[in-house]
Amino acid sequence: MKLIKSILFKFLPLRVYLTLLQKGFYLLYDLNFLKNKEEFKYHYAIKKIIKPNYTVIDIGANLGYYSKNFARLAHKGKVIAIEPLPLFYSQLKKLLSNYKHVEIINCALGDSVGTVTMVLPKDNGMIRTGLPHIASENEEKKEAELVEVEIRKGSEILNKQEKIDYIKCDIEGYELFVFQEIFSVLEKYRPIIQIEVAEKNKDGIFEIFHNLNYSLLALKQNNFFKADSNEEYIGDYFFVPKEKENEFIIN
Repeated sequence: MKLIKSILFKFLPLRVYLTLLQKGFYLLYDLNFLKNKEEFKYHYAIKKIIKPNYTVIDIGANLGYYSKNFARLAHKGKVIAIEPLPLFYSQLKKLLSNYKHVEIINCALGDSVGTVTMVLPKDNGMIRTGLPHIASENEEKKEAELVEVEIRKGSEILNKQEKIDYIKCDIEGYELFVFQEIFSVLEKYRPIIQIEVAEKNKDGIFEIFHNLNYSLLALKQNNFFKADSNEEYIGDYFFVPKEKENEFIIN
C-alpha cells in the first residue's frame, strides 16, 4: 500500500492524489475491509454510538475519514468539522458538499487568537497526510513545509451550539491546550470524548476529565470496558460522563 501511494503521489496532481485517498478509504471502509484493523476500530464503533440527532464536533478533521461518517450517522443533527490546513479544508468541502447539516471551519483551535505555523511533514518527498501539527522547534521550522493558519479559541465556537453530544479530537500533541481552554464547554454540555493523546499530555488530560467526573473506557473486540489510566493503552482515549457510563459497559 505504501508503494502504491508513493507511485500515485509522484505521478498525480496533489489534489487528485488526495481525492483518491479519500475515495479509496471510504470504498475499503464501506466494504468492511478495515474492520479487523486496530487503527480503525473507532471508525466502526461510532456506528453504534452516534445517533441521528447528535451534534458532533470533529477537531482536526484532516481529510474527513471521520467527518463523512459523522455526517451520515448524525443526519438529523449537526456536524462541525474543524480543519486548519487550507489544502485539507478544500478537500473536505468537496467530500462533504452534499451534507447540508455539516459546517466546515478553516482554523486551528488553541488558547489564543491569531495565527500559528503548522508543519506538513514529508517522508521521502511525500506528504504525511495524517501528521500535520503545530510547529514547536526552530530546527523543525527550517526543515519542513510550513503553513500559516488562523487560530481561534474553541470556546468561542462551541459555546454557540445548542448542544454537543460527541467530540472527536486528533491534533497531534496540541490537545492539552485546546481542552484546557474548552473546559467550561465540556462542563456545560458533557459530551462523549474520543481523543488521541500524546504521551507528554496524558497527566494533564487525565486531570481534566477526573475533575469533570468522566470515566475512561477501553474498546476491545467491539465492547467497552472500564480502563485504568496507568495501564498501557493502544489507540484513542474514550472518555464518557459517569452518568452515561452504563450506556457503554455491558455487565
